[in-house]
Amino acid sequence: MKKAWFATALAFILIALSSMVAAQGLSDVYQVNYFSNTPGRAGTAEIDQAVRIINPGEQGTPISSKQGTVCADIYVFDDNQEMSECCACPITANGLLILSLNYDLNGNPLTGFPAPTNGVIKIVSDNRANCDPTSPVPTPDLRAWATHLQLPGGVIVTTETEFQGALLQQDELSFLGTACSFVQFLGSGKGVCECSIESN
Repeated sequence: MKKAWFATALAFILIALSSMVAAQGLSDVYQVNYFSNTPGRAGTAEIDQAVRIINPGEQGTPISSKQGTVCADIYVFDDNQEMSECCACPITANGLLILSLNYDLNGNPLTGFPAPTNGVIKIVSDNRANCDPTSPVPTPDLRAWATHLQLPGGVIVTTETEFQGALLQQDELSFLGTACSFVQFLGSGKGVCECSIESN
């Protein structure tokens, strides 16, 4: 009798803990950063910024072909909080992907040109077998950095910041996939960002 009671109590505890984890969101799969490229400020429109994404190789081994690959599902939002572009970029284990803000991430906006000058970039680490920004399957654990243009005293200075990790809630995951589907459907070729060649 005591064993049955203990097993029941343990089952309730495990269910409660799993519910708490689900409510808190997925960790190590979701990163965010900003971009700011306002034209007409000391020539900043001509200077590009970069996003660098690495795959630390924790999902398998790089010894055999495509093993350890993780996809970076990328979502670009303008300063009106509207998604302007999205795409999925595979990155092999221990690989580095370098993306241009002006050409790769902001060169094909849904609403046409001019491209947004300020906004937010979100990255979801996606399972390589999926690699679909319209229906992401989160898996750890890409790392990313972005360069930014600063103008202290009117002099252009480039800084670099790491993307900040955030807990990925189910509502946000669903929203990103659904919004990307609409962007790609409505855009008829627009609204799809580009993946540069991976640097190895």
